[in-house]
Amino acid sequence: MLKTLLYINEDLASSIALRFTAYVNKFIPVSLHITHIEEPDENKNIGRGWVQRAWEDGVTSSGKRLIDRMLRTESIDCPLAGRPIVEVGDREREILYTLRNGLYELYVEGYLNTADTDLFYNILSSQLYTEAPCPILVVKNLSISKKCALLCADSVDPKLLVEQSMAVLGDSTFNFDIVFFKFCETGDLRILEKAEGGKNLKTAETALLAAGKNIENVTVLLGTPEQVGDYLKEYAIVTSTLPKRNSMRMHVLANSLASVLLVR
Repeated sequence: MLKTLLYINEDLASSIALRFTAYVNKFIPVSLHITHIEEPDENKNIGRGWVQRAWEDGVTSSGKRLIDRMLRTESIDCPLAGRPIVEVGDREREILYTLRNGLYELYVEGYLNTADTDLFYNILSSQLYTEAPCPILVVKNLSISKKCALLCADSVDPKLLVEQSMAVLGDSTFNFDIVFFKFCETGDLRILEKAEGGKNLKTAETALLAAGKNIENVTVLLGTPEQVGDYLKEYAIVTSTLPKRNSMRMHVLANSLASVLLVR
């Protein structure tokens, strides 16, 4: 089973992430652990010693009640593998510590899609995303699709994309496509000949077949990030290497309604 850490808060993004994780469990059996971080108010004087410990105990209890409410409300068909992990401190640092200490294979959190691509890039370039010891699934939407797409491009290391994606999805029963993105600033979305994907596309196909997966469709798309992002909405998950800059591929991921599995 895939040892998975899911971050939840009492909000819509976490509700969607919780339900989507339960859906993914039908295709990839997961060992689900849940965490919540209570961040202290920097402007509040908490005190020291027993006063601080009492405050932290109270905040931790509040976090556990929050998780209990979420689990009762959603009533997901995916049992927890252990007690919820509630910590007090900096959210990113606490999650990174838990991921490293617990040897997790996947981290999951929700994200409400917006038109602000800079916000999405800020998340992808955060310490949590750039230093996470495992792949990250960014849940954007609920889906009943049984398909995953590997997003390839000239800037992508195809072997890394396939190898790290299969570390999470290799034992799943999802169907797989490869989508190769080529940027064009104007005109309608076009589907090109497969040869236009060049060496990177061929390498990705070979690696995915070697991993024991059948490839249903290989598509080379020429268009804007908005057009390609809209094309990807039919997939349950789009996998991609983590963009290292505010690139056109990053904008494709930001504009897609599909959930994104980031590997590196």
